[in-house]
Amino acid sequence: MTTKLNFKQAFMAGLMAAGAATVVNALLFFIFKAACIIVDTIFIQPNQALTIVPIIFASIVPTIVATLVFFLFEKFSNNGFKIFRIIALVLMVLSFVNPFMGIPGVTVGYALALDLMHVVVVAALLYFIGKAVKNNPSN
Repeated sequence: MTTKLNFKQAFMAGLMAAGAATVVNALLFFIFKAACIIVDTIFIQPNQALTIVPIIFASIVPTIVATLVFFLFEKFSNNGFKIFRIIALVLMVLSFVNPFMGIPGVTVGYALALDLMHVVVVAALLYFIGKAVKNNPSN
């Protein structure tokens, strides 16, 4: 019999993933901004250039929501992490289209920079939740 993660274990893994994704994405934002890949002439929202604040929120909020989704899969299925991993990877691949289609006048470099930030969030989630699952007794 395998022991599943409880809510606290899943949530702590999600918080660690959110923290790591936020730090890495903030660093990437400043690197891409300094390299003029992310520029103030391309607007994410009408008349609003991308700043660090949306990067922080986009790293934390989806990570916490995804952690709650993982917990539900973990609680109500026998292969919670496997199902979660598949869905997370599929959604990540689908998210690659968004910067190209959803931002008027976006450059390829700008869109790829945003896509890399999507990868960071998913990688952090899969790493920390996977680590929690692996370190859980009886797994």
